[in-house]
Amino acid sequence: MAPRLGKGVIEDVAQVAAGCDSVARACNAAVSVLHGHTGAAVDVLLLGPGQLSVVAFSGAWQAPAAVPSHYGVVGHVLATGRPAAIDDASIAYSGLHAGRPVGSVVCAPLSERPDPPIGVVNIEFDHVVTDPVLWAEELAEVGLRLRRRIDELGGLPAESRAELLLRHTLMFATAHSGVQLAEMACRAAVELTGLGGATVLTRRATPRGEPQHPLRQTAVHTAAGASDLPTRVAELPPDVLSALVDAVCRHGASHTLGDPSGEDVRGFEPLVQAGVRTLLAFPVRGTAPDPRLEVAMLVMDELQVRVDAGTVTVLELLMANAAECYDRLGALHQMQALAETDPLTGLRHVGPFTERLAAARAGRTALLVIDVDNFKQVNDRLGHAAGDRLLVDLATGMRDCLRQRDELFRVGGDEFVAVLEVRDDAEAIRVADRLVAAARDSGSAVSVGVALRRPDEPAEATLRRADLAMYTAKQDPQYAVWPAE
Repeated sequence: MAPRLGKGVIEDVAQVAAGCDSVARACNAAVSVLHGHTGAAVDVLLLGPGQLSVVAFSGAWQAPAAVPSHYGVVGHVLATGRPAAIDDASIAYSGLHAGRPVGSVVCAPLSERPDPPIGVVNIEFDHVVTDPVLWAEELAEVGLRLRRRIDELGGLPAESRAELLLRHTLMFATAHSGVQLAEMACRAAVELTGLGGATVLTRRATPRGEPQHPLRQTAVHTAAGASDLPTRVAELPPDVLSALVDAVCRHGASHTLGDPSGEDVRGFEPLVQAGVRTLLAFPVRGTAPDPRLEVAMLVMDELQVRVDAGTVTVLELLMANAAECYDRLGALHQMQALAETDPLTGLRHVGPFTERLAAARAGRTALLVIDVDNFKQVNDRLGHAAGDRLLVDLATGMRDCLRQRDELFRVGGDEFVAVLEVRDDAEAIRVADRLVAAARDSGSAVSVGVALRRPDEPAEATLRRADLAMYTAKQDPQYAVWPAE
């Protein structure tokens, strides 16, 4: 069993790191010393965008390339800036290294207060050690020495353009909406080019010869310390921006080559007057034959910056990827809507209703179970096509009489449920009366059971009470609406 690190090992780490000419070599040298002394698995992880990258490792044949920045003890150390130890990590770290036992784990930050940590140094023993907390305290001194050497070497290695491009490409795939995707694209453009700001301008595509739809600024990102040029540009006259978007979408990407004071800026005068000295313009379009939108991205700076042609090409490819992600996102949302929507009435059905039911609030959410009276006779006497028309007309009439915050679901053949946000039972009953009147206007009759969720009552129990109340109303022709017991 190896003795604790002690001053000698700490000084050895500092000495070998001092002789290295890069951050990666310094980290690997430190790991080599620590592994040679302990025989344990030792790693150094440096902070990157959203994760910790393993830049040096020794003591096991295979190591992960990166781990989430919140993962386990390393995430705790990164968040607190203090060393930590796990006396026996055999359960928490089980299977981390196939076939290799896990004992104590000690971890320390690469930090020098008051600066936050830039990473961690971690030792994973294959046995339980004595006084792991004291090990962690000594490892913290190693972390301090290694941090100082990393700072002397210029700090964390810069992200390469390929890494930056891959990171943003992967992020695009996580977008949940077109606006979020546009915001990601603006941030990517600013980080990739080093320019001060970016904006996405969007308008709905129209057939040639028809009046164009108005432009809107979908997203914007401005680098820290830069002027808010995107907002200034978005405030330019609509015809100026429209002409610019026309040119971008028709001719493709373009970029400035010099100081606008000495170049021909005809057609761009309003941009120059707004303070733009450098401008990159990109169409954002996928491969769809009939795009729904015309989208242009403008990346700009108040300084004269010469952006190399390679960066322009890379950014154009990145915007094409963003457009493809938008097309896939639209198709995904369309499929999701089809999966959640009743094709006959257009109302959402059981799946979304179950989610909405789970969010019902005690004393505030009322459930109205609605059943069509004598629906079977309509089908038997007039046929199923007439029954379908009845349901469509009924659903339209009831939906139109609801308030904006309420929703109507079709949960069965001729059964509907309205979910309302109300102040009390009386308000819920007033809405139920309106539904009965709307059904009557559409040529139908319905029975409605009303239940307001009680404190500590499961939402499913509220639904059962409303369902029982509906059957009570159906049995008494004098009452179309019945409040639940």
